Amino acid sequence: MIAKTYQTETTKQPTLDVHRRRETGFPSPATDHMEQRLNLHDHIVQRPTSTFFSRVVGDESSGLGVYNNDLLVIDRSLAYRHKTLVVADVEGELKVCRLWNSSKRWLLEFGDGSTLELYANNEPETEIWGVITHVVHSCV
Repeated sequence: MIAKTYQTETTKQPTLDVHRRRETGFPSPATDHMEQRLNLHDHIVQRPTSTFFSRVVGDESSGLGVYNNDLLVIDRSLAYRHKTLVVADVEGELKVCRLWNSSKRWLLEFGDGSTLELYANNEPETEIWGVITHVVHSCV
């Protein structure tokens, strides 16, 4: 299940100053080769106006490699394709799914291995909300 969803902030972007060093110890020789600042938005957000962040709640998507408290980066402007991870609105609840194209049928695979046909009787049973572009796992 997906918790709250937030759109990316396009005006204020967090940066990490990699040249700021602690006064203890000696400086690392590798700092000569580092860029001045690291901005994660430059690496994971391609289209700020259509990109959203969501937090995963629960382990129902663990079969897809998405775990409790993971942070999802979702782009709503991308077209979905075979084997992509997507967020789908299934019966009013946003869920993480893997999309499969099997014999000209689109199927949503859930973390428990069950599937749901995306289009039944040529009408969408559920809506693809967005394509997951990155999954940030929590280490703690």
